[in-house]
Amino acid sequence: SPFFLSGLSSYFKVNFIPFSDLTGLFFLPQGITLLFYGTVAVCISIFIWVTIILDVGSGINTYDKNKGEVIIFRKGIGRTRELKYVYPITNVESIRLRSTESFNSIPSVFLCLKDKREIPLTQLKPNPAIKEIEERAANLAKFLNVYLDGM
Repeated sequence: SPFFLSGLSSYFKVNFIPFSDLTGLFFLPQGITLLFYGTVAVCISIFIWVTIILDVGSGINTYDKNKGEVIIFRKGIGRTRELKYVYPITNVESIRLRSTESFNSIPSVFLCLKDKREIPLTQLKPNPAIKEIEERAANLAKFLNVYLDGM
């Protein structure tokens, strides 16, 4: 991060960025501020890359009418590397479609339980058509024999 390198350059009075002269920059307050923001940026970028590499949040939804349960698997991080949620189909109240009021909004599909919890269901494609999302939600509601809310 250029902020991090600028802060280090002002502290050590050595140019770590070749195209600029930052040795004249005072460490207090400019250098320490740059070093702080650079450290924060590096930590956030490491967190984002670890999240991408470990594929956190991906998973699969299973709807089993024979066993009468909905199973939701998700990948986590740390000790809870695999998350498994099991809900009886009888606890499912509805399937809800929710869309934000923005220019290019894509509706989100939620599994609504009788205890008022709403569980987001992930999409398979990165940019699905709105009609396809609505059809999948309608098919899921029909399969689970619950009503579709929000259309």
